[in-house]
Parts: sequence; C-alpha cells; structure tokens
Amino acid sequence: MADVDIEQITKTLIERFTQPQQFIFWYDNQGEFQDKLPEIRAALQGVAEVVVLKMGYQLAIKRQLLAFPQNKKALVYSPDPQPALAQDHLRSVMLYSGSFTADSREILRKDLALPVSLRVFINDHMKFFDSKERRQRFSTYDLQSYLVVPEFAIMAAVARLKQPLVDFFDILQLVLDAGVDDNAILRNFERYQVADRFWLELKTRFGYASDTPNLPDFVIGLYLTTAYQQMRQSFPTNLSKYDFSHNLANVQTLVQQFSSRNQGKQPDHFKQLAQYVWQTVDGRRIFADTKIENIAKADVFPQFDKMLLLWIQERLTLTDVDSQLNGRSIGEFTKWRSDNTHYGKAEYQKLYQMMRKAWYLVRDLRSVSFDNQSQAKLLNEYITKGYRTDTDYRKFIRNYREIENPDPYVSTKALVDGTYVNKFLNEGISAWTQQLDFNSIDPVHLQQNFYKNHISAEQNRIVVIISDAFRFEAAKELEKQLGQSDQVKDLKMDYLVTGLPSVTYMGMPAMLPHRTLNLVDKTLRVDGQPAVNREQRQAILQAQNTNSAAYALDDLKSAPSAEIRAKFAGKEVVYIYHNQIDTTADNLKSEDSTFQATDEAIAEIRLMISRLRTLSISHVLVTADHGYLYRDSPLEEADKITIDQTAGEFKSQRYLVTNQDIKKLGIGRQRLGDLLGNDDARYVYYPKTANVFHAPGGVNYVHGGASLQEMLVPLLDVRTTTNRSTAQDVRLELVNASKRITSLTVPVVLRQSEPIGATVIPAEFNLYFVDEQGQQISGLITINANSQSTEVRDRIQHAEIILANRHYDKTAAYYLIIKNKNPQVHDQQKIPFDMDIADLSDFDF
Repeated sequence: MADVDIEQITKTLIERFTQPQQFIFWYDNQGEFQDKLPEIRAALQGVAEVVVLKMGYQLAIKRQLLAFPQNKKALVYSPDPQPALAQDHLRSVMLYSGSFTADSREILRKDLALPVSLRVFINDHMKFFDSKERRQRFSTYDLQSYLVVPEFAIMAAVARLKQPLVDFFDILQLVLDAGVDDNAILRNFERYQVADRFWLELKTRFGYASDTPNLPDFVIGLYLTTAYQQMRQSFPTNLSKYDFSHNLANVQTLVQQFSSRNQGKQPDHFKQLAQYVWQTVDGRRIFADTKIENIAKADVFPQFDKMLLLWIQERLTLTDVDSQLNGRSIGEFTKWRSDNTHYGKAEYQKLYQMMRKAWYLVRDLRSVSFDNQSQAKLLNEYITKGYRTDTDYRKFIRNYREIENPDPYVSTKALVDGTYVNKFLNEGISAWTQQLDFNSIDPVHLQQNFYKNHISAEQNRIVVIISDAFRFEAAKELEKQLGQSDQVKDLKMDYLVTGLPSVTYMGMPAMLPHRTLNLVDKTLRVDGQPAVNREQRQAILQAQNTNSAAYALDDLKSAPSAEIRAKFAGKEVVYIYHNQIDTTADNLKSEDSTFQATDEAIAEIRLMISRLRTLSISHVLVTADHGYLYRDSPLEEADKITIDQTAGEFKSQRYLVTNQDIKKLGIGRQRLGDLLGNDDARYVYYPKTANVFHAPGGVNYVHGGASLQEMLVPLLDVRTTTNRSTAQDVRLELVNASKRITSLTVPVVLRQSEPIGATVIPAEFNLYFVDEQGQQISGLITINANSQSTEVRDRIQHAEIILANRHYDKTAAYYLIIKNKNPQVHDQQKIPFDMDIADLSDFDF
C-alpha cells in the first residue's frame, strides 16, 4: 500500500523523535512504503535523517549509526522483515532505540473516512485497494449509500458509476451496458472478490438462482418476464427457469430505468440485449401464435414493432381503416406507439408516422366523391380539408424515403400511390376541369389582380414573399407553425387562383402592377415590358411606386442585419423572391427531392419572417407563382397523351399553347385572351386528369396544368410584433386524491395545466420516485404534455409508476419527481408522498 496518504505516519514519527531515543527502527515487512521514502525524508528534514537498511548491509549501517553525533537522529527504514537474532547485527543498537510499525490497512481506513466496522472488509479486499486510482473512485461515493453492503462501492468503482449515491440498480445497468459476451466489469468483480455478492443480489432482488450463474440467462429472464407481464400472459412452462414474475416490481423498475437510460442513444444497449434474447430463445417461434392485441401491449423487443407495422399494412391493404388495437384506432395507436414506447420513439418513429399518414389518406379518400360538385364547392372543400390529403401524401413519401429498409412496406406504398393518384388526383382534377370557369371566380381571388387588391391600397410598408411552386398545402403547414409563436399577432389564410398555364413565366409577372398582360413567346409582358428577371420586375414595381424594391431571399438570409435594415430603409413595397422548390424539383436528376425541398422552403420562409420581425418589419404576405403535381410512382405510357406540336407553339407535360382547334378525349382548354383580358386567340390546352402530354422534362414533378394543386396558391397574411416572447413550456400537475403509497404500483393522475397554444409550448416530463437522499427508487416513465384541447378532461392522463421491491421506512421521506426533459428549462417538482406500504422483503438492505 505504497501510495496511501502518509501524513499520519510522518506526524507520528515527528512526535516520536521528540523523545530521547536517537534512532527509530522501522521494519516494513512487505516494503509497502518503500516508494514513499522521498516524501518521508522531506517531512523529516531537520528532524531526523532517513537511513535505508538493506539485506547484507547491516554491519555497514551499524558503523554509520555509531558514527552519528549524539544530537543527530535517524529513522532506520528496512523494506524487509527483521532478521532472526543470529543474523541481526543491529540488535544491540535497537536495545537503546525505538521501533515503529505502520498498519497500512488502518491508515487506509482512516484515509477513506470509513468506520471501524469496515476494517475486516478492507482487509478482505486489499487487492482492490492496492490501486490509488481505484481508491480515488471509491472515495467519491457517499458512505451512507453503501455502509450496509460495502461491496456495492467496489462494484460502483469497477463499473465507473458517476454519481455519489451508490445504488445496485445503477450498477447493474452499467453491467448490462457492457454486454453479455466477455463482460469486463464482471471479470473485475471476480478479480476483486465481489462477484459472489453480485449474484446474491440478483437472487435476492430478482429471484435469479443458478449453480453456475451467468449474465446471459439473467438477461433472458429479465426480457421475457417483462414481455409476458406487459402482455398479461402466463409464462410458458418450458421457459420457467427464466420466470422472474415473483419479483415483478424489481423487474419492471430495472427495465424502465434501463430503457430510459438508452433512449435515443447510440449504441442502444437496451436494443442490443433485446436482439440477443430474441435470437437466443427464437422469439419468432415462441411468439408466433400470440394475438396481435397482446403484442401491441409490449415494447421490449423491436420485432414486436415490425409485427405491428405489418399488421397495420395488412389492414390498410384490405381497406379496413376501422380496425382498432386495444381500443385505439390505427391513427391513435401509431401516435401512442411513437410517443410512448422505446423503439417507437426512436428507430420506428418514422415508420409509425408513415403508417399514420397512410391511414389518414386511405380513410379520408374512402368516402370522398367529387361527383356533381360546383366549382365553388370544389374550391371550398379543398381549402378547408382537401389540402390535407396532399400533405399526408407528401409526409408519407418523405418518411418512406428516409426509412432504412422500405422493402417490407412496398404494398403500403403501392396502395397509397394508387389511392392518391387514381382517387384523389384523377377524380378530383376531372371534377375541377369540368367545372372550371374563370368568369365565375371572384376577381379578388384572381392572381392577376393581386397587386391591385392587396398592395396598392396598403398604407404601411408591406413585404411580399413569392416562393416558386409553394403549394397551398405547404402554406397551411407554415401557417400552423407560425401560429405556435406568440410573436405572430395575426394570421389570415386566403387563396389566389392562377391563370393558365400555371407556370413561373405567367405567375410572377401577373403579380406585378399592370394595365395589360400579353404573352409573347414564353414571356408575359407587363404593359409591354418584359418581367423575366428580378431587375426587370423591380423596375416595374418602382414605376408604380418609387419606394419599391425586389430582393432574392437567398441573398437576404445570409446578409448581416445592418445590410438588411439598409435595404429596407424607406421602402414601402418589397418583393422577396424565393426559389427553393422549383429549382430542385424541375430537374430530372433531383425531382425525387421535391418534398424535401418543400419542407426546406417552409423552414426558410418561417426563418425569414422571424428575422424581418427582429428588424421591425411586421407585415408580410406569403404567396406563390404556381403550385405543382407530384406522384412518386412511375408514369405508365397510358398516362401520357400524344399531341403533335407545330412551329410557334410551346408545350410542356401539363399544357399546350396553340392556335390549333384540338378536340381530343381527356383534354380541356381555355382561350388565352379570356384569361389575360385581351384578344389573343390562342388556346391553352391541358389534361383533364393527372395525365401528362408527351414532352421533354421530368415525369414525377409537373406543373402548368389545370388542377387545384397547380392553380390554387396561398395568400398568407402575417403580422408580427417585436415584443419579447412570453411563451413557456406547459406544466404538468399532479391531481391525485391521495399522496399515500400503499403498494409497489403507484397510480398517478396528471393534468396538463393549459392547452398548447402560442404562449404555451408542448413538453415531455420524466416521472419517478426518490428517497430522502435523492436516490431513485422506481422505474421512470415519460409523459407527453401536448394536448391542444380546451377541455380539462382531455388534458388528464393516468399512469403507473413501479417501485423497486425493497424495505421502505414508513417514517422516512419519499418524493415524486416531475421533471421537464428539456435541459434548458428548469422545471422540476418534488412532491412528498407518505409511505404506507407493507414490508414485502425478507432481507435487509
């Protein structure tokens, strides 16, 4: 024990040298303090010289000592035992000298501030205490947390527990983290003689007993017991050796803690052990006949999620959208699973979201009929709820593209694609094109009247963000996001109907101030002037109002605030052009990223509005030049319409501008002069379904035609405030009638304080019990507080917290902790509970 604190040794020696003896002999039998001689020599400087006695040098040392002056003292240190009398040539000197011995174990005990009762424990585990680094780790733990079972502190040090309070469940989780194969922590438990105590704890706490205990069998028992308990199923007799049901509370507590510990982490040790257990016991076989309703109750194995997702796929394929699992619809179940289960929150979250969107789409389109609807009704149906189907499809495809292995879900993909294209697009577009009459559309909703109706009469500065191909459904999502901020004081969503063809070279100029619009080649001239680029459009704006400007959003988003402030100074009308979607989607190589670009566009516009708000630019209109159609499934030849093209005409997949008088099934037309208010005799032809014309270009992303997705663009009016946000995380309140614990299963009733809104932010909370030392004594559960309902009953949640099966002192304090998971929010409640539980254990902790 060469590196223990020697302060006590040197203090004792200095006191001894105040006595008459000139020499003090110290025989350190095992040489434990040999490497501390420099420190001892330094401490005794001016008091006594340190003389080292080695085997074979006794006579030389004797002559040296006898030559010492009477007033000079010496410590004679030998790293060896005192020799027998016949070989001890210094025995005569020792007769008039003093002797000293150091008990390293006692010094260690005092150094670690351990009570006398642990002397035997130290003596039995000197191999562990032989390392300064291990002693240092041991010394960081709170004595009271391991005093009854001091081996726990050695286990904690070996496992590198990084908290002062020592708890066996925390140690066990570190052991589990190390895996079942060649576990280094268990090897060191053996080396430092605490393995027997470890296995005894598993027997006592979990009922795991074996003549040859091993971690793989314990882990199998842990997972299988949890699975059958969650499913409320009896344990199979052929697996009875893994049945820990008699110690269920401890199993549940440990599994909850271990699952929470690994939630969202890589590697996920909880999942790794689950995979090991599944393969070892052949989980596919033993759970093959288990009812899906029971599988739905369990979440310990990731394979259960695969089984559930395939069951949902089967239901959707059969159009059985009314099926329920344990009282929840497929939509409710997928959300519950992704909010509340270990794998649902992590790797299967996108799959559950994907299936939920598929369910919404199939359910909503099951009973949709577009027959005999007027143009006004078709428009109203789309802006109130129909747009959601486009959003559901977009999010389904995004999730499908992002999952690691989509192959098992190709039938769901085929179902969603087919339902969306055939039922929603083809039937919906057919109904719309049959009723399409520009003369019956309120002029205030016509895109070409935008400047006159929404800009010219505005008295204060107004900013218009025109995002290329920003669909109405995407703007609805932007509206929802903005509505969650209390710094947005007013939001109004309206719509505009584009002309035809619904393309950029028509839409962008149409929203400028004008008296006449004329299409020359592929340029829509504004009062005879081209408006192809931003500079030309700015000139047209300034001709109407000199205090106007046009900027690119890409230039502004990276500009310093001072530069933006200078650009907007004195400006009354500012157009900001944004091209995130069309520049990505209108390219055969990147059209697969159309929906990703849509999400990015939403984010970029929201951030620009937020940045303008900080510069006191408070009124913004968000609109678009046109929308788009996107289908992820490949087009068949039958979906393509062949029309010959002659000189002077221009054609794309969704439109043809020509003088020809074409009469062909499945094609509609509008006179261009009627659309532009001039005498242009040409026609704009378009498919009357989601079909396309044979033309160069992409095949999945198209625009220019006559569908609501292409022609209906948003007009989102946003007004912000520069006031500081007062938004705060929602609180979770305990509303239990009783705060008395009478069993290991503690029911809790929780109320979300307020509905989620602009000033109330959703939050997740961890709930668990602790003792008066702050040590966790239960499993951990997570509650999502995200309800927008104004009804209090809808914001009530019921849950159960499982306490570990141990001795509880009825006179001690215990607390329920409700803690916001957001580390930036310091919201933690500590609610006292009275312990009135029977002593269910026959052992002492």
